[in-house]
Amino acid sequence: MSGWKKLVSGFLTLVLMVSLTDCLQAQRLNESSVGISLLSNRQLVQYDLDRVWWGQATVDASRDRIVHLSLDEINLYALASSGIITAFNNETGKKLWATQLGRGDAITYPPVSNSKYVFITVGMKLYSINRLNGEIDWELQLPNSASTSPTVDEDSIYVGTLKGRMFAWDLKKLDELSSESKLPAWRDGAIRWTYQTGAAIRTPPVATNRTLIFASQDGSLYSVTLTERQLAFQFETDAPISANLAEFENSIFLASEDQNLYCLNIANGIVRWRIRTSFPLRKPVTVLDNEVYLSSNKNGLFQLSATSGQEKWWQPLGSTFVSMSPTRVYASDKLGNLLILSRNDGAVLSAVPLRKFQVKLMNERTDRIFCSSESGLIMCLKQSDLPFPIRFKHQDRYPILPEVTPETETTDPETTEAVNENANP
Repeated sequence: MSGWKKLVSGFLTLVLMVSLTDCLQAQRLNESSVGISLLSNRQLVQYDLDRVWWGQATVDASRDRIVHLSLDEINLYALASSGIITAFNNETGKKLWATQLGRGDAITYPPVSNSKYVFITVGMKLYSINRLNGEIDWELQLPNSASTSPTVDEDSIYVGTLKGRMFAWDLKKLDELSSESKLPAWRDGAIRWTYQTGAAIRTPPVATNRTLIFASQDGSLYSVTLTERQLAFQFETDAPISANLAEFENSIFLASEDQNLYCLNIANGIVRWRIRTSFPLRKPVTVLDNEVYLSSNKNGLFQLSATSGQEKWWQPLGSTFVSMSPTRVYASDKLGNLLILSRNDGAVLSAVPLRKFQVKLMNERTDRIFCSSESGLIMCLKQSDLPFPIRFKHQDRYPILPEVTPETETTDPETTEAVNENANP
């Protein structure tokens, strides 16, 4: 074969390979959106629910999926496995920004925020993102790998690590070092204190006005003063802590792998009550309005008294707490449907088919229901007779804002049968 024929043959082979690749990618994109449909308000009326808004998170449709939803007083954050974080106004659904963090596919934990910034750990890096516009303010190479989401207030951010060390970082100092281009070389100057435990810290710490409370896989709960790093108390269990800590009024709640749930005085660690369950406590404990919710895939959803630990009701069909209103509790079942339960006795009122919306936010802040498909289609639902959000926590942090008409409903959503969820960053 002559040289020019070889050149033409090679070119045609390359074109064919590119075309086949494009076809396979298009097929994969189409397959990812098959069967994902928004529930219209006509469909939701039978459940006494309304759709407040819907939106599409930014994802890499060829390989990406939504892994976390997170909420603060203003925004909802959708985090994709590739490290793309998308922010929506949680009241209106307006898409505010999307930012790529890291190189993608690193271990990530749900983002947290204070009044100005969003913070997230990706691999061994901690990112600070402007909450209003999504611009990365600074990134910090951590001394050790983060093992959970950080906890943040207006002055400090607290990061637990796989090596069992808790770091308290001075946010003002980090901002100064970043503005002077001294990160990461001078990062140690921003460490307020560290505290070494006996094993990895697997759950986010809880910050009070006076202390930071955190648990280690060594089976101990530590309470350390915020400023001097003095040990306020240490509580030891017979097994490692197995689920996220919960705080309510003057109590801290912790679950251990030996199936015990403890309620401690948050000031001194004295046990108020303890119960032993018949199943492992692996899911976060939720405590709202003097009610404790325990979730288990195999054993259902329990409501307990936060004061005494006494069981109020048990719903075997429930799997994970989602949110609640003054009269209802929302939970997912094993298949991913949304169960609507009576808050009074746990009876099943109805079940909403939301199996395609696999990622459901465990909302401890308001009564709103936030859920997402893995490919980034997000819905916010509410009880029909509740026009304004019912706020259960941090009511003093919410700004007073005028009511705004959602901007996502630019077309008639009632006629939308399916949504193309694929959007490249």
